Amino acid sequence: MPSKFPPNNFASRAYKVIKQGNSKTLLDLGCGNGRDSLFFARKGLHVTAADFSESGLDQLRKLVEKNKLANLKVVRQDITRLKFKPNSFDVIYAHLSLHYFTDKATKRIFNQLHSLLKKDGLLFVKCKSTDDMLYGRGRAQEKNMYSFRGHVRHFFDKEYMSALLAKFNMVEVRKSSSVYHTYKSSFIEAIAKK
Repeated sequence: MPSKFPPNNFASRAYKVIKQGNSKTLLDLGCGNGRDSLFFARKGLHVTAADFSESGLDQLRKLVEKNKLANLKVVRQDITRLKFKPNSFDVIYAHLSLHYFTDKATKRIFNQLHSLLKKDGLLFVKCKSTDDMLYGRGRAQEKNMYSFRGHVRHFFDKEYMSALLAKFNMVEVRKSSSVYHTYKSSFIEAIAKK
């Protein structure tokens, strides 16, 4: 994997949990440029990298071909209408890809993720937090959801994340923060087990 695409810290922490079990299949939901997909594939997991952006997926397809990663499949899918069979994955990983949807759509997505996981499967989710400095900026769309400078974001708090994961056996929900670009961003992270 090119050094300019190192995995993010959330992927590294997720892998520490994943390697404790015998997970084989992982869905990287909203994979973007695929840096985390590449990381998980290099660790030996069979990865399905899904995103709606064709340009990001094209970039990832070229890297998969160049690095001859037969265990990394790239697919274009809409997160709100995933087309996978129930019980398809041991792990679902969603890094900053699930905080763009209305409350109704978000609840539907989380129910679908529960269905897609195999028994004892793991879900790793990281979303923008209501503690983030962008929270409340722009035009309110609905509760905790704002349109600001062309981006719509749905901000999560620990209670909201916990409610979305009610069907799961909760492992951990926590706050985190890191510096992106020039400002500190705040997040809610969750690890849940089916």
